[in-house]
Amino acid sequence: MVNSSSIEFKRADLEQDMASCIEFRRDSFQINYGAEKSFDVEMGSAGEEYAAWLRSFQEKFPYGVIHVWRDGQIVGQIEFNIEELFTDKAFIPMFYLIPSQRGSGIGSMMHDYLVQTLRESGCNGARIPVSSSNNRGVAFYKKHGWRYAKPDLSNSNVDLYQLSF
Repeated sequence: MVNSSSIEFKRADLEQDMASCIEFRRDSFQINYGAEKSFDVEMGSAGEEYAAWLRSFQEKFPYGVIHVWRDGQIVGQIEFNIEELFTDKAFIPMFYLIPSQRGSGIGSMMHDYLVQTLRESGCNGARIPVSSSNNRGVAFYKKHGWRYAKPDLSNSNVDLYQLSF
């Protein structure tokens, strides 16, 4: 188990750390979509489409891209936004932890940080897309109280999970 004092949550510095963002999104994309979609087609061969989207997302939601640091290294990334129509709800496009840190307790710390941040923002619930084939991810979310909501109609192997808090 990781000592929580070795973990920091910081607003992502996209100019300095975009390569990590793209690497994380590429891995997350592979987990969620497998062979159904191509990262290069959807996000650009060098991730340039994702980088442009992420810059725009952070401009609209200044604290919606968080990097998780452990001992001077970025080990995770959380993307979230408060929904425009239902301002007491949030959407989490990405909740990512590098493979070598999975199972260490950092994911639970990330989850606690996210829920606390959303509560402080006036939210009482959130939705997150999770690949139905990502057994480890589904188990993690269920362990933390997330419940299946519905299939994501835009992606055949992705389901939406929701959490009320």
